[in-house]
Amino acid sequence: MLLESIKLFNFRQYYQEQYIEFSQSSTRNVTVIHGENGAGKTALLNAFMWCLYGTLNLPNGKNIINEHAISTALEDSEVEGSVTLKFTSNGKKYTLVRKVTAKKSLKDIYYHDPEVVLEYREDGQSEIITNPTVEIGRILPEDLRSYFFFDGERIDNLSKESGSADIKRAIKNIMGLEILERAISHTENARKKFRSDLKNVGDSKTANLIEEIEKLDQQMIDFQNQEKLQKENLRATNKQIKEVEDRLKQIEGAKHLQELRDQKTNQLEEIRGVIKDVRKKLTLLISKNGYLAFSHLVAQKAEAFVRSNKSQKPITGIKRHFIESLVENRTCICGAELTEGSSHWHHINNLMSKISNDQVENKTFDFMGDLKIITEKKKNLFSEMKQLKVEELSKLQEEKKLNEEIEEISLQLTGKDSEEIAELENRRIQLIEGKSEIDRKIGGIISKIEDITKQIQSKQFEQSKIDKIESRAKLTQKRMDTCEHLEKTMRKILNIREKLVRIQLQDKISSVYSQFLRKGYTLKLSDSYELNVLNNTGNIVGMSQGERQITSLSFIGAIVDIAREQFKKENKQDFDEGGIYPLVMDSPFGALDSDHRERIAKGIHKLADQVIVIVSTSQWKGEVENQMKTLIGKEYKLSYNDPRTSDQQYEFTKVEEEKRNGHEKENQEA
Repeated sequence: MLLESIKLFNFRQYYQEQYIEFSQSSTRNVTVIHGENGAGKTALLNAFMWCLYGTLNLPNGKNIINEHAISTALEDSEVEGSVTLKFTSNGKKYTLVRKVTAKKSLKDIYYHDPEVVLEYREDGQSEIITNPTVEIGRILPEDLRSYFFFDGERIDNLSKESGSADIKRAIKNIMGLEILERAISHTENARKKFRSDLKNVGDSKTANLIEEIEKLDQQMIDFQNQEKLQKENLRATNKQIKEVEDRLKQIEGAKHLQELRDQKTNQLEEIRGVIKDVRKKLTLLISKNGYLAFSHLVAQKAEAFVRSNKSQKPITGIKRHFIESLVENRTCICGAELTEGSSHWHHINNLMSKISNDQVENKTFDFMGDLKIITEKKKNLFSEMKQLKVEELSKLQEEKKLNEEIEEISLQLTGKDSEEIAELENRRIQLIEGKSEIDRKIGGIISKIEDITKQIQSKQFEQSKIDKIESRAKLTQKRMDTCEHLEKTMRKILNIREKLVRIQLQDKISSVYSQFLRKGYTLKLSDSYELNVLNNTGNIVGMSQGERQITSLSFIGAIVDIAREQFKKENKQDFDEGGIYPLVMDSPFGALDSDHRERIAKGIHKLADQVIVIVSTSQWKGEVENQMKTLIGKEYKLSYNDPRTSDQQYEFTKVEEEKRNGHEKENQEA
C-alpha cells in the first residue's frame, strides 16, 4: 500500500478543500508536513484513521465538520465534511471517500451516519466495492493502524510492559501467524461439529463417550481461562514489584540497598539457572545409563557362568570342517573305512563334539570384553553422578547464602527510620508472597489441564476403537480423525513459524536499533513479546521517554521491513503474504535529544518505501533538516489562522506546498 494523495473537505479545522500529494519516489521517498502546535497535525493524522476506519481520537470526536462551515450555513441546510484518500495496493488504484453530512437547525446540529465509497481501477476498468470495510481490512488491518499511522509522542507505549499484547498481535497479523491460528480454530470447530453429528448417528456407547469428551472439553476451556487470568495477575504483580523496587532506588536511604539486592537477585537467577542445568544433566544421565547401577549381580553371574564352561577345555588345533569331511567321505585319517555304528565311527563323532567352535570362542571373548566395559561404565556413571551432585550441592549452598543476604537486605529496609521505605518494602514482601501464591495456582491449573488432556486422549482412543457403528457414523469418524490430524499438523507448523519469526524479528530489530541508539545497549524481544533493553551485562535497564520512543520505532521499522521482504519473496506460502506499507508519523522527534534526532533523521527513510513526517518547526530545524533535506520528495506547510490574532474571526488551517530549490521537477521525473 502506497499513498497517492489525501483531500480534506471541511474536516475539523480544515476549511473547504485542502489537498496533499505524497511522494512516491524511490530516491526521495519522504513527504514532510510542517505545522506548529494547534495547527492541525494531529487532526491530519486522524483524517487517515477516520477515512480508513471511521475512528477519531480527538476531543469532541463526534464533531467532524468544520465549525465555520456550519456557522455560515443557512438554517435547515445541510453541510458536508469528507476525507478522500487515494492509494495503490497490489497493482490496483483505490479511491476511498468517507463523508458525513449534518443538518443545521435553529437550536442544534444533526449528524447523519457517515457514508463510505471505495472504488478501484485496474487495467483501465473501474469498480465500486460493495464491502469496503472488508477490503480495507484486507489491505491494512485495523488492528495494525497504530503501527503505520502513529503519534510519535505516544509511540513509547510499545516499549512498556503493557504494550506486549499489541506487539504480539502485530507480529501475528503481519507475519501470517494469525492465518494459521484462524485455520486451527476453524478446523477445531469443524471437528467438534462432526463429533456432535457422531453423537446423533452413532450407537449408545459412542454417544456416551462423546458426551464425556464434551464435558472434558468444557473443563479444559474453563481451566485454560483460569490459567490465562492467573498469568495476567502474575504479569500485573511483577509490574507492581518492579515499580516498588524502582521507587526504592530513587530514595536516598534505600538506593544502595536496592541496587545491592538487584545485584544479588541477578546472581541468584544465574545460580538457579546452573542448578536447573545440573539437574537436567543428572536426569539425562540416569535415564540413559541408570540401568548400569543394577548390572553388577547380572554381570557377575554371567562371568562366572562363562568361566565355568571354559574350564571344560575343548580340543584345539583341529578344525571342525576337517573332521566333518572325514565323516562325509567315510574314510578315517589313517585310510580305514568308516562304517556307521563302528567303534571308529563313534570315536570320530565323539572327537567332533570336543573340538572348539571358532565362532563360539570369538563370541565368548567379545562377551567377556563387554562385561569389562559395563563394569567400567558403571564406575564412570557413579563418578559423574557424584560430580554432578557435588556441583548441585555447592550451588544450592550458594543459593541459600544469596537468599539469606537478600532477606537481610529486606530486614534492613523494613527497619529504616523512613516510613516510606518501610512501607514500600512491606508492600514488596506482600507482592512477593502474592506472586508465590499465583505461581502455585498456575502450577495446579497446568497439572489439571495435563490430566484432562490425558483423559480426553484416552476417551478419543476408546471411541476410535468402536467397530459396530453405521457407515454414516464411520464417515463422520473419519472426518473427525482428519480434522484432528490437520490440527496437530498446523500447530506444529505454527510453533516452527513462531520460532523462525521471533529469530527473524530479533535480528531485524537489533539491526535497526543499533543505528538509532548511541548507547551500547541491545534490544531483546522476550518470549512474552515484551521489548526489553539490555546493558552489557545482560540486565534489563530503565529507559527514558526518548529511549522508549526509539525502542518502539525500531520495532515498527523492523515489522515494516520484514513485511516488505515477505511481500517481495519468491515462492511464498499463503501465510507469507507480507506487504508494502507506508509510515505516517506525527512528531517522531518530539522527546529526543539532538544526537538521537540526528540518528533517527538519518535512517528514518530506510524504514519504509514511503515515509510521511508531520513535524513542528522546533523539531525540524537543525540536525533533522540537515539529514533529511536531500530525501524530501514533497513538502507542505500547515498554515493556521488563529481567530484571536487575525482579521478572519474563525479558526481554519490551509495546506500550502513548499518549494525547495527546484526539486519538484526532479521529483516528478523520479
